[in-house]
Amino acid sequence: MKITNIIIGCCVLLILGGCANQPSQVILNPVYKNGQISTINSSLSTSVIDLRGDTSTLKLIESDKTKTFASQGITSSIKSVLDSALSRNGASISNLATVRFEVDIHALQAVVTEKLVSHTSEAHIELGVRVIRASSNFSKVYRGSANLEGPFSHERAKIEGQLNKLTEQVITRIVSDPELIEFLEG
Repeated sequence: MKITNIIIGCCVLLILGGCANQPSQVILNPVYKNGQISTINSSLSTSVIDLRGDTSTLKLIESDKTKTFASQGITSSIKSVLDSALSRNGASISNLATVRFEVDIHALQAVVTEKLVSHTSEAHIELGVRVIRASSNFSKVYRGSANLEGPFSHERAKIEGQLNKLTEQVITRIVSDPELIEFLEG
């Protein structure tokens, strides 16, 4: 009986210890899953710049303290999903292209509020797009938000999934925007 109690106690400690040691980084890895939803017949040079004032990707608000977590390689993650979306919709991505497709990250963050027996997550993304040609420019801001609620404390994987899905939705909106496509074709 004593041995069983000791084993159960050790298992509980291991489980609780594993829950307490969450990674200090947020993994942002959005993937463009849609097929071709528009036709972009252009050769583009793409770039992504992080202009966020607050570089934390996750802000965790607990009763008396706030923790922030960053995401490594956020510009390369956004560039990768952007290039994939543009390519699947007919664009040719080349560093030698004369048309520049620039994306500025203005906001990309989830704010998680932990309560006694529940949590909420509010994610927000804002991307500014600039397309620059020799004779004309196009610029537009694309925004998205998502909310998530759940029992107990948050799971990091669900918050990362929320951010990844929201990023994919905003990128999909960009590559299917009739105004942008018309500018690229004109």
